[in-house]
Order: sequence, then structure tokens, then C-alpha cells
Amino acid sequence: MKNLICINTYNSVQLVKSFIWDYIEFAKSNEEYDFVVSLDGSDSDTIAYCQAHNVPLVYSDANEGVGISKNRIIESFGDYDYYFFIEDDIELLNPEVFDIHIKLSKALDIHHFSLFEARRIRNQKGCLESEGYHIIQAMYGGAPFNFFSKKGLDIVGGFHTKFAEYKRFGHTEHTYRFVTNGLSSHPFLIIQELLDGYFRWNDPISRIKISVEVSENRLFMEEEKLIQEKIKFFPLETLSVYHTSNIENMTALENVIIDPNIKQHKQKFYFKLFFLESLRKLKNIARFILRKPLA
Repeated sequence: MKNLICINTYNSVQLVKSFIWDYIEFAKSNEEYDFVVSLDGSDSDTIAYCQAHNVPLVYSDANEGVGISKNRIIESFGDYDYYFFIEDDIELLNPEVFDIHIKLSKALDIHHFSLFEARRIRNQKGCLESEGYHIIQAMYGGAPFNFFSKKGLDIVGGFHTKFAEYKRFGHTEHTYRFVTNGLSSHPFLIIQELLDGYFRWNDPISRIKISVEVSENRLFMEEEKLIQEKIKFFPLETLSVYHTSNIENMTALENVIIDPNIKQHKQKFYFKLFFLESLRKLKNIARFILRKPLA
């Protein structure tokens, strides 16, 4: 059995510096796991950093969104049993999260799990219990952490290329295909016990700014329309030219050169995040004061 851990990133070398190393250390000590970074676009700082440290990397000529970034990985490395796609701002706290997902996938014949902050679970419908775990069934959620089986991906196909023009969205439509194909009772399956203590869910300012029409389900309207079409399969497609670097190290991570400044990178990130969050709170307080009528 071979499993692939992929970190999806876009124009944020500081996040790559801060958070890839815990995943790499885990994969280095577990021969069933390989590791790769998927860079959406050709950010020179991220490319230079990965090349300097021999980190396996796939990068594209154009920024086309995280869905197409995942398509590149599935297209390039289609022989894995299980895939884990993780956003670049998620800090790994407990690597048991990977084996637990595979264990429950086998036990319950589940081909797609999601994991994210509990506050983002919307329209919960039920809960399954198995192997001492509870699997929340919901209609809507997020995509910071995604688990897929190869069997599931072969049936539902790749992420829809329509969303490349927006450089975001598409995960929910892809997830709903598992329901349309009878592979899942609900689109979002979340292992309750893994919501806390396995990842640190960071929420930096979005790097993709776009205003779109939203449905009553709080989805991008174009995505809502595709969901209503009940698409069963979309071909695995990539658009712009993409490249690989240090791919031979995916299964030989001992060749990766560990960055000696990991702790400093994390401290820098969290200091900046704390500063931005404090600034946001001050702005909200100022807005409240300015709106409050004078006595």
C-alpha cells in the first residue's frame, strides 16, 4: 500500500517554510507514505526554496486554482492507493491522522473524507459510529484537508476545469459526485475525534480576492448550478504547462535537506498572524465605536 501526502500552495513561501517539515519528517519515517508539494503557478521564491532543499515539487506556468493543482498531482502520480491533499497553512500536530483515515476508509468503504474547523460544518444530517470514532455527515464544509481513495477518484474523475478562470472553488462540486455515484450517503464526512488536536487550523488572509454571486446555500452560484446537474464524472484534465523538480526524492526523502530554521519560520508566521488578527479586532472595535450614537 502506498499513500501520497500533497501540500497545495500558492504564492506563499513563508507557509511552505513553516509547515511542510512536519509532514516530511512523518513520511521519512513511514515507508508507506510519500510526499510532494504542488505549487499553483511559478512563484520563484517557493521554487527556489524547494530546489535548495531537494523537496519534491510540481509547479505550473499559470495560477489556475487549487482544484487544477490537485489534478496535476493525480495525473502525474496515479498509482497511489490513497491521497491526502492539505492546504499550506495547516500545521500538523499528530500524524496518526493519516492512518486513522485509511483505517476507517477500509472499515466503512468510504472513499472521501474532509477535515476542517468544526465551525465550518454546515447542515449536519447524521453521525456514523465505527472503530470507536464518530463520522459526522454534513451537506457543506471546507477543504483544508482532503482524503481520497484511488478507487473513488477513478470513478468521479478530476476537479472541474471551469473553476480555473476564478482560481478557486470547485471542491464542493467534486465532493458531491461521490454522492451522485452512490459512493457516499452525504458529501461531507468528517471524523469528529480528529477535529481538535491533530492539526492547527490557521486562517491567514486569502491570497485570492474575488467577488461572486452566492446561492442561498452560501456557495458560489456557478458551483451550485453544476451540483444541481448531478455530474457523475469529469475527465482528469490539466490546463497550463507544468513541471517537476526533485520528484525522485518522493520515495527517498532522506535526500531532502532539512531546513535548520524551521522554528524561526513558524515563529515569524505566528507573529504576523497575531499582528494581523489584532489589527482586525482593533478595526472592528473602531467601527463599532464610530457607529454608536453619541449620548
